[in-house]
Amino acid sequence: MTPPVIPPAHRTCSRATTVRPSRTPGDGPPHGAPACTTTTRAFRTVIPFGRDGAGMPVSWDLSAGRNLLIARDERLAPPSVSLDLAAMSVLSGGTHDVIVLDPHRRHRWLIELGPGQSSSARTAATPEDMTRVVTDLVSTPGTQPRMLLVSDLAATVAALDHRTRALLTEAAVTARERRLTIVATTADPNPRWFPEHLIDAFDDVVEPQAVPGRYREPRLWAR
Repeated sequence: MTPPVIPPAHRTCSRATTVRPSRTPGDGPPHGAPACTTTTRAFRTVIPFGRDGAGMPVSWDLSAGRNLLIARDERLAPPSVSLDLAAMSVLSGGTHDVIVLDPHRRHRWLIELGPGQSSSARTAATPEDMTRVVTDLVSTPGTQPRMLLVSDLAATVAALDHRTRALLTEAAVTARERRLTIVATTADPNPRWFPEHLIDAFDDVVEPQAVPGRYREPRLWAR
């Protein structure tokens, strides 16, 4: 597994972000450049997804405070390396507490990384545990920024009752004011399969693009 990307201690960018144009159907992957606005030290964590048709790396910076939706089928694919990278990066950097909703029970080993770190990790796999975690997430302010990883958003939503689905949607819509970042995977990002406003709460989307004669190249969309 590729080790987490940890920036050098002398980085002088208060909030490194990638400037992307608005999402337009049919456009290719948006391009942009990191922009630093002050000289304050910051922590920047980049999660790689591969390369596009031009050979340029496709990656996402979780320090920008945006929610990310990853189009992939957790039922058919191996465990999500991207979710593991995101969790390992923030835990090793001590930047966020990590919460994992894991209905397929593929990421339970992440809780072993929490002890001894300045941040913690917890996982929930059963409907009862996921309900408890989502309720706590909305009702209890965190002592530091939190990252919620949702492995298979559709399976997670299906396992929750109506009230907890509404709480999960509320957490996603108000994520920035809660110092929360949500990274989720789904086989189909069509909003009609989910509670109203839930999919719209994801600022960025990574999805594969089928290219004749090539592997399915990742594309990063910014809403």
